[in-house]
Amino acid sequence: MPLSGADPARALVTLQQLLAIAAADLRTALTHASNALADALQADKVDAFVYDETRDSLVAVGSSTQPLSDLQRKLGLDVLPVSNGGRVVYVYKTGAVFRGGRLMEDPEELRGVREGLRIQSQLGIPLMIGSRLRGMVMIASQKTDYFTEQDESFARSAVDWVGLVAHRAELVEDIERNALAQGRKAAAEEIVTVLAHDLRNYVAPIASRLYLLHNRAEAKGDADECEHVEAALRAVARLNALIANLLDVTRLDRGLFTLDLEPVDLVALAKGSAGALSTPDHDILVRASQTMVVAADASRLRQCVDNLLANAINHSPRGAPVNIFIGSFELDSGTFGQLEVIDEGPGIAPDMLQQIFEPFVTGRPLHDGLGLGLYIARRVATAHGGELLADSPPEKGSRFVLRIPTYKDASLA
Repeated sequence: MPLSGADPARALVTLQQLLAIAAADLRTALTHASNALADALQADKVDAFVYDETRDSLVAVGSSTQPLSDLQRKLGLDVLPVSNGGRVVYVYKTGAVFRGGRLMEDPEELRGVREGLRIQSQLGIPLMIGSRLRGMVMIASQKTDYFTEQDESFARSAVDWVGLVAHRAELVEDIERNALAQGRKAAAEEIVTVLAHDLRNYVAPIASRLYLLHNRAEAKGDADECEHVEAALRAVARLNALIANLLDVTRLDRGLFTLDLEPVDLVALAKGSAGALSTPDHDILVRASQTMVVAADASRLRQCVDNLLANAINHSPRGAPVNIFIGSFELDSGTFGQLEVIDEGPGIAPDMLQQIFEPFVTGRPLHDGLGLGLYIARRVATAHGGELLADSPPEKGSRFVLRIPTYKDASLA
């Protein structure tokens, strides 16, 4: 017989079983919880459905280990599209409890549930996980008018505990996932650091020999040879820049990144970067509304601006300019020098706007780097007590906004 109001001992045993469920993965935890409810209510089947946004469906993540659950999977009734309706969807969408005892006569229930599983009685309870409605628990029997009001009252309380079990399982999964990711990141950082140091040791003698060849070609007046060597030196310079970025990532992550703050003319610095990085295909235009002196480490700030401009050039169509606008910006914490870099590229997808500041992430097409430039630029901005933001209106290019605190000592500004 199902649970009755006069059987508190069975209720206590069920709650003890739920509390004893190990903090395993979500599927295992919900399967154990479904078995506990099926045993307490002597049901033919219990399913813990969780909404899957990618499929817009309710998925039986956990099911009691009973023959009817096996049949349910064979019939494909363990994944229920929201658009198909049915009582499982009804409970999830309304957040209301459903108790029915003659489903064969219920036109709102799915035909597969009625005729395939031959379910007669159902008790559906909304499933809250982490204070959010995430799914529902469906308790089923092939007998008519099986579940009572007392069963419903018990099921409401029990499913609250199921939600706590599920939430705990998800937290454990997150912890394990993060620990694994951190372990992989630490191993990757160690490999990158060793590799970068070794590469620098190999690149230095290559650059020295290239300079020697260039001097000999100049002495001979061999213009073609000079041009080839200069191309090789530019490639070596790009490789050195990449190695420097790799080493900077390690320094940033280990807290070894130091700054020597001094008054820096942001306009002059931006013009210097623009002059160095402008190409025949991409002109860099600097517009400033005022003189702007910020408190910065000049070399690190230049690195930050260079990375922003290199990123803009990499993603701009041929012949399109990159624009820099410089002014001031007021925040509660004080006055900031603001530098905006605006390109006319394809823009950045909304879901990538925050990820592009992560290391080794490239969020736009046409990019052939390792995805370190923006990560370093943001960390440099943060180290200065500033910020680096990005926005990208659809099909209108991208805008990066760098803000650095102004230099407050007027006598040195």
